[in-house]
Amino acid sequence: MPRVVAIHVDPDGTLGPANEYQDSTALQTLLCQRTHTQTQSAAALRTIYILEALSPDFVAVLGSHFQLHPTLFADHDRLVALENRATGELGGIPFLPSAIHGRDFVSLKYHEPLRLSSPPPGFRNVCDVSGRHIAVTRIAGSFSDVVIARRKCTFWTRKTEGGGWDWLIVCDPPIKRILTNYSGQTGYNVTTVPYKGGYRDFMPLRNQIKNLSAPPRTSLLDDLIFYLYTYSDTLNPGDPLSLRVFIEKIIASHYLKLSELILTLIERIQFDFSRKRDLSSFVISAVEEQWSDVQALQRRIGEYQDDLEATMLQLRISFDHPDVDRDSDWKYSAVDYQFLYLRFKEIGQRANSLNGSTAALASLTNSRQAAAAQTLALEAAERSIREAKSVKALSILGVIFIPLAYVASLFSMSQPYNPGGEQFWVYFVVAFPMIGVVLLCYYTLELGYAAGGMRWPYRSVMAIVKQRLKQQ
Repeated sequence: MPRVVAIHVDPDGTLGPANEYQDSTALQTLLCQRTHTQTQSAAALRTIYILEALSPDFVAVLGSHFQLHPTLFADHDRLVALENRATGELGGIPFLPSAIHGRDFVSLKYHEPLRLSSPPPGFRNVCDVSGRHIAVTRIAGSFSDVVIARRKCTFWTRKTEGGGWDWLIVCDPPIKRILTNYSGQTGYNVTTVPYKGGYRDFMPLRNQIKNLSAPPRTSLLDDLIFYLYTYSDTLNPGDPLSLRVFIEKIIASHYLKLSELILTLIERIQFDFSRKRDLSSFVISAVEEQWSDVQALQRRIGEYQDDLEATMLQLRISFDHPDVDRDSDWKYSAVDYQFLYLRFKEIGQRANSLNGSTAALASLTNSRQAAAAQTLALEAAERSIREAKSVKALSILGVIFIPLAYVASLFSMSQPYNPGGEQFWVYFVVAFPMIGVVLLCYYTLELGYAAGGMRWPYRSVMAIVKQRLKQQ
């Protein structure tokens, strides 16, 4: 449910209570009262407003009160690169680097690794409140319960008379329900926990020892409230830009955790490819599925690199190598993003190498299966040859016994030609020459078809006979 948290900052840096508003009318009443107070007393009011989840009512109240350009909310709402897609997500608003100087707000896109209470059923997963896509990962044919949620944080500030200022932060809510179809009618409730405990606390150790507490890591709003109240002494209440250090550090920490997850996925696939005596355990369908998953991984890494570049452009951070000796202040975030930029470039190179390995594995697996199919074909051919030889042997036996049976029927094997009779020898005199004639005709037919033709040519028979006579 959309909500707004308003925090008043005293001149000495002390933070008042965090007042939460879930009704736009109550928020509008508060804004009108503060405007009246500032006009009457000319007091330097300093207030932080954190809007979690876009709401038409809250957008109308905040936009009209602070005279915000509609691009601020439109840019926060639009996230993906493609528009008019079936998912319903709107495309991002591109901008030239030179146009950054004309913008009075900063909109940063980041990605948060989360572990769901149950694995997602498919690839289609979006948050029911923000509409952000939730990327899932398929490992060995099964969907992992670790997902990557697209996030965005937009902040705007202005200075008022008397040293006052207003600070507006727009962030995404925690995921409590996931939609799984394009119409948004079906879904399921989930609980999420940070991946491997979430990002590490970025505050100096001396500050952590004093407070002995850690951020809740439940949402960006809750984390910001924790850092604002716990480490308010590290900020400059007279400079509203000092508040952005917490936002920069939290987003950088999410990117660092994201790089850890991506490297784990790459190493998991590489480990499955290594230490193999043979590749017979890989079937072509599983390898093709793995290749498809690697393509998705490459596409995501490219998206993460683009988002990091856009973040660095808006924060005025150069794309140089990180120089850790340049500034020892923990608030210096440029070195963090420069390191992350190089880190994701290296991860992209490893993903490209993994893609080549997967393609090579697919080729090897295909060749192995082709060789196995060829072996089966050879075995089938050998069986056919053995069967043909058996049939030929039976044919030869038939050629031998057919003349004997024919002669026996010709003489009717009666007296005096029956076995034991005086002229039984005539049977053999007639039968044996006939066997020779039949065998000669059989082998003549064999020689005619020995050339591989489908018809029996006389010239082929004569040529084969002459060739064999010459060999003898």
